[in-house]
Amino acid sequence: MQKNVSPATAGGALRHPGTEGLWIFVFIDMVIFLLIFFTFMSERLRHFAQYAESQHHLNELFGLANTIILLTSSWAVVEAVHAARRRLQGKVSFYLGAAILLGGAFSVNKVIEYSAKFSAGITPVTNSFFSFYFFITLVHFLHVIAGMLFLIHFRKKAATCTSSATYVVGLENAGLFWHYVDVLWIFIFPLLYLVGLK
Repeated sequence: MQKNVSPATAGGALRHPGTEGLWIFVFIDMVIFLLIFFTFMSERLRHFAQYAESQHHLNELFGLANTIILLTSSWAVVEAVHAARRRLQGKVSFYLGAAILLGGAFSVNKVIEYSAKFSAGITPVTNSFFSFYFFITLVHFLHVIAGMLFLIHFRKKAATCTSSATYVVGLENAGLFWHYVDVLWIFIFPLLYLVGLK
């Protein structure tokens, strides 16, 4: 009986999931976000009272809900990659579909949150805290949308390409990007919603 060989262990050698190019992109993007985070914290120290007061206009329940949504979606992507390595087309489609729906739930949540801010007269020019808030969360939101497009692409290809090693590596890349988006939010949530909250 022929065994399925995972691309992660092809040739008898273990390798990291994804390709070098995506790891480099993630590293560079992460450094950029870290610089933004450090700048935010520096400005927070300079205008502590303003930032603390502005933070009370954010709803931490929205942030917590989005954290749970993204963590669950990351689990679904992990399961999709495992299923792809075993060539289980149905499970790949199911788990990617779940991850896409959760990404959609995150998107709806963000639109509701943004709408509430604009309705309350809060915009990116209200003060520097909200300039950072809208900039950081919007750039992250664009990462979420890009990740969803990758997942949609690989879900469409699942029925015909699951048996291809190239497909599995591509899905690993999409999964790596999606996990990176999740990790970013894990930093963004406490930074904007919780740090210094009383």
